[in-house]
Amino acid sequence: MARFPVFPSLALLGALSVLMAAVYWPEAEAAEDPGAGMGGGFHRFPATYARVARGDAVETVELVGDVVSSRRSTLTFERTGTLAAVHARMGDRVTAGQLLAELEDSVLQEELAAAQAGLRIVVEEAALAERDAGRAEDVGADAVAESERDRLRSLATTAAAKVAQQEAEVRRLQALLRRGRLSAPFAGVIARRLLDEGAQAGAGIPVFDLLDPARREVRLEVPPPLVASLQTGSAVVLTLDERPDFELPCVLHALVPAADPGSRSFTAVLRLEQEDDQGVLLPGLFVRARLTLGRAAQQLLVPVDAVMEGAQGAVVVVADAPVEGKPQGTPDSARFVPVRILVRGAELVAVVPFQEGSLQAGARVLVTGVQNVYPGALLSLNEEF
Repeated sequence: MARFPVFPSLALLGALSVLMAAVYWPEAEAAEDPGAGMGGGFHRFPATYARVARGDAVETVELVGDVVSSRRSTLTFERTGTLAAVHARMGDRVTAGQLLAELEDSVLQEELAAAQAGLRIVVEEAALAERDAGRAEDVGADAVAESERDRLRSLATTAAAKVAQQEAEVRRLQALLRRGRLSAPFAGVIARRLLDEGAQAGAGIPVFDLLDPARREVRLEVPPPLVASLQTGSAVVLTLDERPDFELPCVLHALVPAADPGSRSFTAVLRLEQEDDQGVLLPGLFVRARLTLGRAAQQLLVPVDAVMEGAQGAVVVVADAPVEGKPQGTPDSARFVPVRILVRGAELVAVVPFQEGSLQAGARVLVTGVQNVYPGALLSLNEEF
């Protein structure tokens, strides 16, 4: 019988298992050993088994998340003022650049008009000063003293500076007026309207929430143990609790490589196109996502409960019939087979034995009672239904 190297001290383990069987299974069958000349007895460990099959297996996991708009903005004014007009309501579809709200600007309009009038004056003064300076330079030193020419040139330079200063003031007032007009930065839907006419608005005070319903994504919460199993391009099927008939196949687009400080979970991102779901997945909906972690084709399949895992690996326990030459009535015995797990499905696990031929399709593997037997333990079997 092949020994399983990952379980040390089998003799001690066997003795402990016999003792546990005597304590916990008083109903275990006590039968006379046909090979014992003195009529000694032995214990059989009750267990159920299932047949090893060969086929395909898929490993999936279900995650939960939310549909969000990947382009969403909270709109605020850039200056303080009284809200004079609101041109959009909650639920309205707006275009990029559309005027949404305005602040009271009558005082600014008057200041701008005065600044523009002042600009016209200084422009005329600067033009006159430039003409005087130009004439003085044209007639030469014989007609106009050099000091006078310098004075006229200085006046022209000063007048030009006043023009630049007044132009800057006009631009400042025009910018303040623009800041009192709130426009949509992109096409979308008004998700919230937070202020009405007469309210005091200002920098940092939200007026609208604007979202783009055409740009949506699903953000899934990924527990840390699953992060290493996910990769971009993995197949995902989205479902809704509210719509049992709804399923949307898509792929994983991104995995944020940093955990959320609060939940310690990671975030996986699936981007949606407008035509994918005909607008069923609206921002704010709770969704479930079934992710495919792996597939195995035409491999040995055993029930999930048949696999024992420990620090040194995984094993299944095979119920072996008595070998030829054993006395009639000899019970089946347990044989431990180390295996490598390929894919873990909801009910079946695809495995490969480390020793070729040690596990084959049709073999009987223990499903219940597997934790309490030891290599060579005698079994009282019932088939699992």
